[in-house]
Amino acid sequence: MAGQSERCRPHSGGLRPSLRPELRPVRRPGFLSAVLRCTAIGLVALAGCTSEPEWSPLDGPWDPEHPAAAAILTPPDRDAPVDAAMADAGERWYRVRGCLACHRVDGVDVAGPGLSGVTVRREYEWFRAMVLRPDSMVVADPVARELLEIYRVPMPVQGVSDLHVRAIWEYLRRVEGAAP
Repeated sequence: MAGQSERCRPHSGGLRPSLRPELRPVRRPGFLSAVLRCTAIGLVALAGCTSEPEWSPLDGPWDPEHPAAAAILTPPDRDAPVDAAMADAGERWYRVRGCLACHRVDGVDVAGPGLSGVTVRREYEWFRAMVLRPDSMVVADPVARELLEIYRVPMPVQGVSDLHVRAIWEYLRRVEGAAP
């Protein structure tokens, strides 16, 4: 078949291009090699991890059983410096949980009492109980009953954790400047 291109050869339907090197099927790695490659990448990534990572309750799920949990939940002394990271988380949760719909921090009463000065007027344990169990507080605490008489709207159960309460307390300490 003189005159025909080296890349073309006759077949029953006419000329068919032969498979040029650039058109040959690309050999794809098999499943096993892909698994091995991913495993190797994972092992390299894990090699840089420490066995005991730094634990921060503000960055991930709250673990009340963690050895550092008790220290984190312990209220600070009134004159202790404000923990900025805890206060930032408290401000974020104060806004996200909707506390500001009923309680403002600028001294203005809305549906509930303003929170300006609450870290000076109340003990942390009272505040904690009021946020975690407002229904029980109205029954057991005379101050909570008085607040209900004044504002006529019972505080609903918020479904927050001890960590949320502690962080909001720290935020309120920062707002009112209770700590230097």
